[in-house]
Amino acid sequence: MQTIKPGLTTLSDALDIAFAEVGIVQDVEQRPLDDCFGAVLRRDVIAKVAVPSVDNSAMDGYALRFADLANMTTGAIDVIGSSMAGHPFEGTLPKGKAIRVATGAAIPNGADCVIIQENVSANENETIIEIRDDVIARTQLAQNIRRAGEDIKQGTVVLSSGGVLRPQDIAIAAGQGLGTLVVARPLSVAVFSTGDELAKPGDPLPPGGIYDSNRFAMIGMLRNIGCKVTDLGLLTDDFDVLRDALDSAAKTHDVIMTSGGVSVGRADLLKPVVDQLGEIHAWKLAIKPGKPLMRGKIGSCLILGLPGNPVSVLVAGLLFAMPLLRHMMGADRSQTVPVRMPVRAGFDFKRGTGRREWLRARLVQNEDGAFEAIAFSSTSSGMLSSMVWADGLIEIPEDCGQVVVGDEVFYLPLRGLQ
Repeated sequence: MQTIKPGLTTLSDALDIAFAEVGIVQDVEQRPLDDCFGAVLRRDVIAKVAVPSVDNSAMDGYALRFADLANMTTGAIDVIGSSMAGHPFEGTLPKGKAIRVATGAAIPNGADCVIIQENVSANENETIIEIRDDVIARTQLAQNIRRAGEDIKQGTVVLSSGGVLRPQDIAIAAGQGLGTLVVARPLSVAVFSTGDELAKPGDPLPPGGIYDSNRFAMIGMLRNIGCKVTDLGLLTDDFDVLRDALDSAAKTHDVIMTSGGVSVGRADLLKPVVDQLGEIHAWKLAIKPGKPLMRGKIGSCLILGLPGNPVSVLVAGLLFAMPLLRHMMGADRSQTVPVRMPVRAGFDFKRGTGRREWLRARLVQNEDGAFEAIAFSSTSSGMLSSMVWADGLIEIPEDCGQVVVGDEVFYLPLRGLQ
């Protein structure tokens, strides 16, 4: 039975609630194909043309009438023309004749099979071919012919609204002759970090200070899903400064994403600022790393407050914030679910239950050639180097207190999250 620590919300419940409460931005735009990679499609693509548009040859060879083969008294056939890709044979193939065809070329009228060129012998100028009896015997009707509409039938939906466009999706749209697609408008997202201990990369590091890395992690995740980012930089731990920044940014952005200031310390001011300017809808998730995660609203602007530790920012960002923002852009729910692969554990791990936890991990091949996951040596959420070392995350369910070598665990590839 799943046991959750009191006062915390599971990640799945938090996402279900957020998806129900946060609306889809209705603005769309029409973009050229080469500017659509990674965008969310907002209008179905319906096939205008069949693919292939005509019956065509799957191989280089010779097009013939199948019935002619059964009545042949000799293997010799006259070749009376050719059909090349983009240059079809004009007219109808007469009985007892052949046409030279190239891969992808239209099948001549009257032809209903193709024998590949390797299975015939031709004279020097390819005006006569000889076909062996064994080749004739095994030739079948429609052999090596791709039928019109075999790949795509005219009028079918080839791309559904809500999909995140991949290279193959763009290619299939191009194959339909489309020059543009209707996609979601990029979300405008304002980003900042808070913390008096933070220093801007490139500036001298003061005593006891740390360079701000979280802001760049957030910007990278956001740009990776196609958001338009406004970098507000570093903000001090000052109530009035935070209030003015949030109030101003909320009027001109769809989303504000922050790092730090969402816990319960004296300097954690984001929650009281949002409380004053708007409302808080969720706070504290039953996850590790990333428990202090806030979702709120100022006017129509979504507020996402990520934790201050660098690993927590990435895990909470990849597993909660990015799926929610894709939803806002109209992505189908299936496009927001991470890939989970069952693999063998190559490590031992023990912990208390009550939160879903993600361990930084790598896949390695064992002596048997099977893949197994090994975990990073530390579970500290402050070790950013662990995310650089890892190629994925191991998911530990809320009610699991121990993993031993050989157990089946779920591995989430980082490439499937980014």
